[in-house]
Amino acid sequence: MKLFETEYLFAHPWCTLTLANWQKYPNQYSSHVLSVDVLDRSVDPETGILTTERLLCCKQSAPALLRRILPIPEVAYFREISYLDPRSQTYTAISTNLSMRSFINLEEKCEYKADPEHPEGKTVFTQQAAVSAMGVLSYGAKLVEESAVNSFHKNAARGRQGLETIVEKLVEEAKAVEQGFKDGLETHLRKGNMGVPEP
Repeated sequence: MKLFETEYLFAHPWCTLTLANWQKYPNQYSSHVLSVDVLDRSVDPETGILTTERLLCCKQSAPALLRRILPIPEVAYFREISYLDPRSQTYTAISTNLSMRSFINLEEKCEYKADPEHPEGKTVFTQQAAVSAMGVLSYGAKLVEESAVNSFHKNAARGRQGLETIVEKLVEEAKAVEQGFKDGLETHLRKGNMGVPEP
């Protein structure tokens, strides 16, 4: 078994990061993610926790040697279950592979949590992954696990960059809406028309 873990501090509020996360794909840094489909979504009326099930389709990259050893498909499918808790300001997503389960098990856990020291301005992101290859020779298993962990390392940084671009887009859109509202309000004030009829 191979393990991967990383932590990163985003200089954005938790609510902004979680909103951006839903709009993360497609982006220029995560071109390996081909599609994301929502399978189910529900809100617990007592806790307010939003639970979402999604199916992700990703293009696979694997060393040529591995492709000669194993029948690795061009694309792989992953099932993601996420829990968004607005009260504790925590978003947790757990993904497992659906493809190639007879050869390898992948489990990834990502968490966005409001930074306790800066709850209104920063978000702590943690990512953990466990990779276990099965049913192949020990040398082959080692190659499979190392290849998967290398992919996590490479895609982790790209994933953060992609999320940053979505945050920037959301912030610009919010500024445009705010400016449009402000311009419209100022126009009404200059005309002396607030929509209230004079007595």
